[in-house]
Amino acid sequence: MQSIQPGKLYLSCTTSRIEPGSLKNLLILKLECEKNIVIETDIVEEINLFKEGEKVTVEISTEKPSYTEKDFCAHGYLFYEKLQDDGTILDQISLYGLIVKISSKNLGLIKENLFKMMDHVYYCIKRS
Repeated sequence: MQSIQPGKLYLSCTTSRIEPGSLKNLLILKLECEKNIVIETDIVEEINLFKEGEKVTVEISTEKPSYTEKDFCAHGYLFYEKLQDDGTILDQISLYGLIVKISSKNLGLIKENLFKMMDHVYYCIKRS
């Protein structure tokens, strides 16, 4: 269910792992998405709604999306994009302290002109 257009990105993903983060009460959700895109999301343990193996939809948008209490949505800024030594493109979004890392061999959010550096974006993980 991939949909890519300027200012909006929708991906079908699976929550492959939930691991403890480096800070107390912080978890890292690892999402494996279509087109070999991997997303790692910092999330506070108290607000984690997801389980390993769960099918979800990730939405990144410059416009406020619709969502329910069963979804995780936050807003912040796209602040980083860099080609890594292994050939992947790493994008990062700061959700006011929580970090979202998006790795892909083919898709750079800024490189593909979907977003601009320091765009204010909404980041949602929605239950499928």
